[in-house]
Order: sequence, then C-alpha cells, then structure tokens
Amino acid sequence: MKKLSFLFSLSLIILLSGCGNKIDITDTDFDVESCDKYFELMECILENDKDETYSEDDRNELRQDIKNQQEEWSNLDEDELDYTCSTELAKFETIRDRLDEIWCSL
Repeated sequence: MKKLSFLFSLSLIILLSGCGNKIDITDTDFDVESCDKYFELMECILENDKDETYSEDDRNELRQDIKNQQEEWSNLDEDELDYTCSTELAKFETIRDRLDEIWCSL
C-alpha cells in the first residue's frame, strides 16, 4: 500500500511540476485583434490537437518558437503587426475543417 501511495504522490509531483513550465503564448503586449486571434489559434492547436507524433516537449518547443516570433515582431508598428498576423491567419484557411475537428476556429 505504501508503494502505491508513493507512486501516486510521485506521479502527481511530476505532473504538477510539468504544468508549471508551460509557456504562455497568448499573453502579449500587442494591441492588434488579428494578432490576438493568431496567438489564440496557435494555443488552441497546441492544446487540442492530439497528433501523437508531437510530444509535450515538441509542443513546448513550438511555444518557445512562437514566443521568439513575438519578440521579433515587437519592433513592428501596429499596421505591420496587423498585416503580419492577418497573413499568418490566412495560411490556416485551407485547413479550416481540420481546425473545426479540434474545436479551434479562425
């Protein structure tokens, strides 16, 4: 019984410590609606797509890539940001059905 309790506690600790390392890609300083939609879509895809070829580490690496992208875009003015985010969102039009399957919308 003690072993079972120990294993349960250890699993819970590992689970909770892993959740604390998640990168938030929707919290930005951008005040552009198209960028809000783009980053919310990215987060939705990372959270809801159950493609087993991507591990949680792969998903975290993608989140980090998106954070790096946000840093690169931080020097753009509002019009450039709107254009950039709108262009990125438009790339997902071709897979709209797939997005609907995982409860993510454009």
